Amino acid sequence: MVVMTHLHRDHIGWNLRSQNGKYVPTFPKARYWMSAKDWEACHQPDLVEARFPNAPQCVWPLEELGLMELMDGEHALTSELTTLPTPGHTPGHMSVMISSQGERGIILGDVLHNTVQVHETAWVSRADMDGELAGITRRSLVERLEREGITVAAVHLPAPGFGKILRLRGRRIWQVL
Repeated sequence: MVVMTHLHRDHIGWNLRSQNGKYVPTFPKARYWMSAKDWEACHQPDLVEARFPNAPQCVWPLEELGLMELMDGEHALTSELTTLPTPGHTPGHMSVMISSQGERGIILGDVLHNTVQVHETAWVSRADMDGELAGITRRSLVERLEREGITVAAVHLPAPGFGKILRLRGRRIWQVL
């Protein structure tokens, strides 16, 4: 199972590779899961060049290969993995909640691009397709992560990218684990 949080170029480049002039999946026994909303968006001609330039090579062939699975809304992938809609960065951006043995963690995808956004949730990245919605999503999610003490994996935050959102002197902060 390959789960894509969204279909921007830096999150999909390893899906397929070229072999003898044909696209072959990097993981041939896997199903490739993605948001239906992002699938639709990555086919809009005005968005392909600016926002999804490698989708024609790295995502679209998955349909022809019969390896694609579309998700809409919250979706249980397994008993331990559930996707949560976290739109704004892309129309169908998803985060992945992990629940196992009484512990919880979340893979954020691109909900956060910088540690300052933990406190300044309205600050957007130039990569956010809908900055206002991204800020609303970010605020709601960081409030929940702080309140519930959920461990976070955030790919664009400084290495190691694992941490928690805590409150210190009235401000939310990123605490590296």
